[in-house]
Amino acid sequence: MKMFTNDIPHIVWARVRNGSLVVWTGKEEISFRHAYGRIRGVAYKMDEYNGQLYEICLLHLVHEGDRWILSLRTDSQYFRSMCNYLYTAAGLGVLGEPLRFAPSFTEKNGKKYSAIYVSHGEKYLKAHFNATNMGALPQPVTALIGGRTVYDFSPLTNFYKEFLAQHFTQGWGEPIEPLAAAGVNIPAPEEDPDDLPF
Repeated sequence: MKMFTNDIPHIVWARVRNGSLVVWTGKEEISFRHAYGRIRGVAYKMDEYNGQLYEICLLHLVHEGDRWILSLRTDSQYFRSMCNYLYTAAGLGVLGEPLRFAPSFTEKNGKKYSAIYVSHGEKYLKAHFNATNMGALPQPVTALIGGRTVYDFSPLTNFYKEFLAQHFTQGWGEPIEPLAAAGVNIPAPEEDPDDLPF
């Protein structure tokens, strides 16, 4: 699959892997620490790997004539954390403004933590939902299988997909309604992403 094209307008296809954005140029992979732009649309598609079907979110970003398609699985912590920060951006009235998307991946005590942090201007947005404030966020469905707790995050995925559908059209569209600018003075998130509710 070709992930980088020189079509007009210039389109960069990036996927998230191990805390970086990865772009395939046709000859090699290039890693980026972040993507920057205004969200202009969201689309979804089904993909398959080793016989397993999964859904991908295609977030369409526009910045200085370039168009980025940020591709990430909807069943991932990357998708859920990004949407959590976008929920904050909507509350601040900056969802239709340029945002920076910075993936992160860490391992601590054998556990893996991944997230996409979102910033507006020079300030990182705080997670709207966290361990002490779950608000309207649905809980994952749990099941005990072979003595191990398994989590189904589809209620959260559906919640966030409905949120995105309220604010963005499919594909390269514009935000559904103009969002007013607001000053943002929120400190960067702490280094430990444990405050996220997943």
